[in-house]
Order: sequence, then structure tokens, then C-alpha cells
Amino acid sequence: MIRKALIALALVLVIGATTAYVARDSLLGWAIRQRIQQGPDQAFATDHNGIKVLICGTGTPEVSSARAQACTLVAAGGKLFLFDVGDGALRSLSASRIPVNDLEQVFVTHFHSDHFNDLGALINAGWIWGRETPLTVAGPQGLAHVMAGFAEAYALDEGYRSANMPHLAERRAIAGAVAREIAFGDGQRSVRVYDRGGVTIDAVLVAHEPVRPALGYVLRYKGRKLFISGDTKVSPVNLPAMQGADMVVHESYAGHMVRRAIPEMRKLGMEFDARVAERTIPYHADNLALARQAQAAGVKHLVLTHLIPNPDNAVVRAMYTEGMSELYKGPITVAEDGMVLTF
Repeated sequence: MIRKALIALALVLVIGATTAYVARDSLLGWAIRQRIQQGPDQAFATDHNGIKVLICGTGTPEVSSARAQACTLVAAGGKLFLFDVGDGALRSLSASRIPVNDLEQVFVTHFHSDHFNDLGALINAGWIWGRETPLTVAGPQGLAHVMAGFAEAYALDEGYRSANMPHLAERRAIAGAVAREIAFGDGQRSVRVYDRGGVTIDAVLVAHEPVRPALGYVLRYKGRKLFISGDTKVSPVNLPAMQGADMVVHESYAGHMVRRAIPEMRKLGMEFDARVAERTIPYHADNLALARQAQAAGVKHLVLTHLIPNPDNAVVRAMYTEGMSELYKGPITVAEDGMVLTF
């Protein structure tokens, strides 16, 4: 009985292998079609009468294979707006099938490298893969200098590709990037930087000294308000941007955990790491102070990103927001790369 079953199985395998060999061209064509069709998904930008947020990077300057650096994508009014483009942002956006060539505009918060590492790659990819309009990139003063540096870094690449594919040389003016430096008048802490199709975006000065200027952004659409903090310590200057926000995507620093870790670092001889940790405390947003400010500002939903330390296991994740719910009564979300939130 077993022998007959084995013979039957062998026959099935032989027939299957023979069929696959004979039909290999058809199978290959099918596989190619499936791969080609797995392109960007245009649906994310569809106007759903509200605001949609993709957390495309929750990381920090710390190297991580699991998290992209700072990146937040917002869909509103049928348009896509990208806030910060840290290392890994393009891979993260691709994993979520976002059509990056359709970006309406990019906004940079400040010039720590983990907030713009992938900007050059984003501009270059748009040129190679068919972006139809120049990409406007807005950010603090100094942006033009940064983008000129990217242009210089990619100059040889552009020359080689244009020599091989002449149509790319013709597309440079179409698919390039335009730097828009955001300026503030004397005493001004907020300035409108986008107003189209019912969507408004205001750049606001935040507190991330010695980084000056450092920006956050307030996006409004159909009566809804979103604040993206960039990097900042908790400060009264941020309160107007947070006031009454339906959602705040805010950098997050579990100071209670870092302070516990510093003496342990020193016991292990990790003096350099301990000094770095001590120096990061004053200019990032301590979770407990952030919870108090969110409550005072009437924030409806607090989303934590730029997570320090990385909550990469269940224990750290459980400790990460310790004490926050006692100070802030709204929902708290510890973001993960690829997370989508709507309101």
C-alpha cells in the first residue's frame, strides 16, 4: 500500500515537473507580470475627507536594521506631503507602496543627519524613475547649501546615467528639485508655507538648541489639526502649535529609562556612551514632560516617534511610556515603522 502511494506521488511529481518545464515561458511571463504589477499604490493619496498619516521612520541617529530614521508622510486633500527623509525612508515608503514621484512637497525640520540622510537619494530617484514636475523641498535656512552638496555628490552618477540614457539628460530640469528656505521675521515664530486645495501648512520654530533654526509643522485640513514636532525639547514655545491638535506626532525620549541606564554604562566602562546619553537629555522631549504639555494643550491623540531608547522588546516597550497615562488622559501610540493612522 505504501509502495503504491509512493509510486503515485512520484508520478505526480514527474508530471508536475514536466508540465512546468513545457510551460516555463508562460510561467515566467506570469511571474514577470505579477512583479511589474506590484508597483506603487495610488490609493494612499485619495482624499478620504480627513487626514491620513504614515509613520515611515521612527528611528534616531542610532543605526538600526529594524527602523528607518525620521520620516512622516501625510495625505490630505488628495496630496502627499513628506516631513523629513532620514536614512531608510525610501525603503520604508517603498514597503508601504507609496508613489514617491507623486509627492506634492517635502518639508525638512532641521539639519541633523538622521532627518535628511535620504533626501539626495529621493531627488535622484525621482529623476531616474520618471517624476513629472520639479520637487519642492522646504526647510530651514541653509537648505540650499545642503541641496547643492547633494547635487555635487550625485554629479558623476548623473553624468554616467545620462550618457547611457540620453532621455535622462533632457529630464533634469523637469525632475530636479527646488530648495525653498523658510524665513521668519523679527519676533515671528510661525509662518505659512503651504496653502492650496484646502490644506494649509505652517512652519513653527521649536526648541532644539544648539540647533537653530529647528522647525515643526502644523497641517490643517477640513477642521482637523496635525502637529509634527521634529526634534525639540518640551517647551512653552511649542504650546500654540499643540493647542487643540487632533493629533500630535512628537519626538519622544524616555528620560526615566536613560537616567537609569547611565550608571550601568559607567559600571561597564562605557564612558563615551554615558556622556552621549547625558548630553542628549536636555534637548529632547522627556516623555513625562511631554505628557503634561499634551494634557495642558488639549491634544486628542499623542503619537510618539524618534524613539529613545529603541523599544525593541516587550519589556522596554512596557516601560517606555511608564507614568505618561497618569499625566495625559488621551490615547498614546508608540509608533512603529509602517503604521498608518487616520483622523
